[in-house]
Amino acid sequence: MPTWPEGSPRTDGPTARPARRLKVLCIVSGGGHLEEAVECFDAFKHTDLRVVAYKHRGEMASFSHPRVLRVRLVSLFGAKGWRLYLSLVVNLFEFLWIFLRERPDLLFSTGSEITIGPFILGKLLWRTKNIYLETVTRISQCTVTAHWVYRWSDLFLVQWPHQKAMFGPKARYEGRVL
Repeated sequence: MPTWPEGSPRTDGPTARPARRLKVLCIVSGGGHLEEAVECFDAFKHTDLRVVAYKHRGEMASFSHPRVLRVRLVSLFGAKGWRLYLSLVVNLFEFLWIFLRERPDLLFSTGSEITIGPFILGKLLWRTKNIYLETVTRISQCTVTAHWVYRWSDLFLVQWPHQKAMFGPKARYEGRVL
């Protein structure tokens, strides 16, 4: 079971508390990004897993998975232009509230612009560990989101071997999810 590292405060010695499970926040949009994320849920079987997605997606209103403890929804006013930018600004405040409530240790995402703000906020304010998985549909070019979150990711996974050269030394190829 993933727990805090040995020697961390109160994990050993006479005043030790039982190790708590890691809190993972999976940040996705609907559709293919959600499908890829669900395929990765088994990797988080010994954690407290929560999902954050956009409100407007009909599929998220009824989404449930045995590994997911809670689904939180954030605003999306439009998928293009100024409405998308408005959504991203409003999302920053929504994610601040979610971080205060959930206190995640790790953020995981399979892409989409919903990921950018939380990865930066989490790293700067809560020192979260961030894992990003580039979508399998991008074979010859990278997503804009991947370029934004690359420097904020602790583990940056690609699903095509040649993509390692497109990103840099932090990118790792471990195989495909789908």
